[in-house]
Amino acid sequence: MKCKDVMLTLIFKCTEDTSVAECARIMRDEQLGFMPVLDDDNSVVGVVTDRDLVTRVLADRRDHTTRVGEIMSTGPILSCRPDDDLRALEKRMAQAKKGRALVRDDTGDLLGVISLSDVAQREVSPTRTGQLLREVTRRESVSLIHP
Repeated sequence: MKCKDVMLTLIFKCTEDTSVAECARIMRDEQLGFMPVLDDDNSVVGVVTDRDLVTRVLADRRDHTTRVGEIMSTGPILSCRPDDDLRALEKRMAQAKKGRALVRDDTGDLLGVISLSDVAQREVSPTRTGQLLREVTRRESVSLIHP
């Protein structure tokens, strides 16, 4: 199976100048946990996750007018091409501990998005889907007991 077989092509996106309030509204209304951030040339410059909004806006007590460009994640963004093998992407998702990947063409233009839920909906083997979920979500064990 190819990445293009599971990717979503209806992509909600924002720019670095979008306010975090507007971004959060779109994510809420469209039931998204992730949104690509594009520059003026429609190139991906980062992503915003629901976790970014909580940890970088709410927890830091930033104003709702804060711009997405100030809080977006820019670290390695997992991506693939439409004709890439889905199993190869699944392995990369597990290694990178990423639940989402961007699908880009040869010039880097954004064509779609693949999330763990997209893989799970198309996957024939529940065992394989479960293994991928375990790998992506596995974290170092850390004591969460606070005084």
